[in-house]
Amino acid sequence: MMKTINRQDKRRTNKIICDGAIAITSILAAILIYISLKNVLGKVILAAGIIFALLSVLDIASKLAVSKKHFEYKSDTALVPNELILLDENNRPLRSYALNGKTSAIIGRENKDDEVDIDLKDCEYSAFIEPQHAALNYAQGNWYIEDISSTNGVWIKKAEDGMKYRLNDRPCRISAGDIIYIANTRLLFT
Repeated sequence: MMKTINRQDKRRTNKIICDGAIAITSILAAILIYISLKNVLGKVILAAGIIFALLSVLDIASKLAVSKKHFEYKSDTALVPNELILLDENNRPLRSYALNGKTSAIIGRENKDDEVDIDLKDCEYSAFIEPQHAALNYAQGNWYIEDISSTNGVWIKKAEDGMKYRLNDRPCRISAGDIIYIANTRLLFT
């Protein structure tokens, strides 16, 4: 797990460095073109360069920002996510599942033989969801998710780097803003 986290941190750092280089290059190129043309086209290109630079800076800021929405304050001063939000295809919330006071939760499709805490039987892709597909566990101030031998697997899109990872044979720590994929069903962890 440490190797994965270190690679994720390295990717995130590289993306921020690239965004910074894009911002600087956009401004410098626009200034050079403006100086050489000194006409309306030069002003348009300068404005476009400034816009690209601002967009790059905003992208950097969004990668560095930490969303504090939907957190619960704990006595050890840590912010702990406390909710899963079922998203539709347009990233709009359909339903939420509170995790307050829980130390574990089973995600799946409830039926007569299997009870679950987070029931996805009414979701569009429920045919691809196992009765007990994944488990969430809270330990040492963090939430972890684990694939419970599902056929279609569990994927995580990490908020910190925007990359999507398939769970292996061991639990994966999840953080606020991560998206859990159970089949094509998406759950935002907040």
